[in-house]
Amino acid sequence: MFLPAILYLLVFLFLIYRTDFLKFFKDTEISPKNLTAIFLVKSLAIPIFYLVYKKIYGGLENFDAGIFYKDAKALNNLAYLDLTEFVKVIFGLHDERAGSYFYNHVVIYTNNWDNGKLKDFFYNDNRLVIRLHALFHFFSFNSYAVHALFSCMMSFVGSFYLYKSFKQFFIGKETMLFLLICFFPALWFYTGALLKESLIIFVMGNMTLQLKKIFSAKIKLRSALWLLCLLGVSFLLKPYLLCFSALCFSVFFAIFYSKIKYKSAFFLLINSTVLVIINYIFVFNGHPNLKQLAMGQQYIFSNASKGGIFLRDPFKLVRLDYDTSLIGKKPNQKKYSIKKNVSYMYWEHSHQHDTLFCLANKDTQTVYGLEYMANKGGSNIALTDYSKNKFSFVWASLYHSLFHPLFINGKNLLLAIASFENLFIITSFFIVLLGCVKNEKDPFLPVGFMFFAVCFCFLVGLTTPNIGAIFRYRSPAVVFILLSALYYFKGSASFFLKRRN
Repeated sequence: MFLPAILYLLVFLFLIYRTDFLKFFKDTEISPKNLTAIFLVKSLAIPIFYLVYKKIYGGLENFDAGIFYKDAKALNNLAYLDLTEFVKVIFGLHDERAGSYFYNHVVIYTNNWDNGKLKDFFYNDNRLVIRLHALFHFFSFNSYAVHALFSCMMSFVGSFYLYKSFKQFFIGKETMLFLLICFFPALWFYTGALLKESLIIFVMGNMTLQLKKIFSAKIKLRSALWLLCLLGVSFLLKPYLLCFSALCFSVFFAIFYSKIKYKSAFFLLINSTVLVIINYIFVFNGHPNLKQLAMGQQYIFSNASKGGIFLRDPFKLVRLDYDTSLIGKKPNQKKYSIKKNVSYMYWEHSHQHDTLFCLANKDTQTVYGLEYMANKGGSNIALTDYSKNKFSFVWASLYHSLFHPLFINGKNLLLAIASFENLFIITSFFIVLLGCVKNEKDPFLPVGFMFFAVCFCFLVGLTTPNIGAIFRYRSPAVVFILLSALYYFKGSASFFLKRRN
């Protein structure tokens, strides 16, 4: 599995080293040699991620990385059955109704094609990732490691573009800036797998750089078209992160390149006003407000974190408790039935937002396909314990998304490692606070970074009652807290890996 990935890795290292091939890697502060070394170290996340999930969780098969790989392979198989239908799927022109050709040959063999597709502010579509990796399958030699390497490379490009977007604020610290973006622990770990985080960083980095060009009057038609494409992808992929980042950094660069005096105050005022307007737009159009949407998302995550057995037929998705004695397997088939008097919850495909319940099953003849089985999460958080008091509820959301665990409540090796990451975050808060109090530098950059990171982490803490999921989801945003600390940091490490003449 790793041999094709090693060959691709050598090709990527060569292309990065020879910046005349990939001109977007050219930089005056970081040499091609050091860029190549950084990517090599970054790519070590691929085997580490694989081994962690193999040794601790028994493999990738029941987790997003493995499920995305399987689903992408199922979609890629369609190209060999009907190339025209495959092309239609890539461009979203297909018919996926129950009983259709696509449904019978792809949907019933996938887990994440429909899972996560929510039509509101928290729209979270897995299909873009599946489509992209279905294309990668044509030259991946059926190797998961190759897909993970492509993801790693996408995140590296996005990280480099984030670095280029903000390096003018970190004179003398440019290399440390890039190293922090590349090797922030959770971000490094999760961008070494076939997950959304790599594509998110790629889109965020590209979009931020194009926004900077627009507001610095360096935009070209090609860049403008590319930005529109990236905004479209943002609305499809994860808008509550990517569109929020586009808002924050648009306002940031617009104010930075203007002659406004009180930049930080205007930044906070404009972003807060836009969020309030968005909230009222939802309400005026008959939708729940942003708080209600977030609480609904918390309910969905809470149910998912409890694990269970998930079955599907052409009409509904069923969730049972994690107990294999509740289902019966059909002989010589990967099909299952539900035993008599078993209780379960289910969602009909025609109205997926409504959760229905069956208290005592009477239908033992219906045949279901297995979506996946998952045990209860080992690091769940009972956020409802804090819901009676608004202040404690807000604090709990921030605390769990930024500062928990911290050594004494790290129950296993991974949580202990997570504690070190949280220690960096706490230290960064103190450095930023001290820098603002001393008033030695313009606080505009750290104000912008901290607003973006803290707001998003609050949202993650509010909607995600599981520590492991929090660390993954917050990683593209929380790194900006460390970058804010670097802005004020006066250490001497900034010469590390600096280009020498």
